[in-house]
Amino acid sequence: MRIYLVRHSEAVDRVPPMPDAARHLSARGRVSFREMARRFRDAGGDPTRIFTSPLVRAVQTAEILAETLRYDGEVVADPRLAPGFDVAKLASVLDGSPSERGIAFVGHEPDLGGILTLLLSLPKGYAMRKGAIAALDLPNPGEPVRVDLAWLLTGDRRIEDPADLLA
Repeated sequence: MRIYLVRHSEAVDRVPPMPDAARHLSARGRVSFREMARRFRDAGGDPTRIFTSPLVRAVQTAEILAETLRYDGEVVADPRLAPGFDVAKLASVLDGSPSERGIAFVGHEPDLGGILTLLLSLPKGYAMRKGAIAALDLPNPGEPVRVDLAWLLTGDRRIEDPADLLA
């Protein structure tokens, strides 16, 4: 199974009295993520399910991804992906989707970077940039537990070697 970790794109700044959960994508964030979503599609990104944090900026990022991919399924806002998302919550979502071949998770930092760091056994923490997308291959049931980085799209780079994440 392939999972995609997608960090939401650039959002508007925090300003009182707007609650953090209501912050939406900036104009620049929308434009840059449309380009990233095209790169994702061109890299072979093809999720069969899309889950997103319920925070507005993540939902908007997930919707842009779905639109660009011409995804015909439902974008599912799941409270487990709100800030505080971790490997245990990732596993609980995966347990409910055993037959999917690819699942996109749209969320936040430092959660996604922490998951990436843990799953790839990186020697130090990795922070995903806004709008970045990582593709990870998980083992099939019954196979040895091993997670491989297929690729990570960030800015104008494509990274395929986990060692390059820390360079």
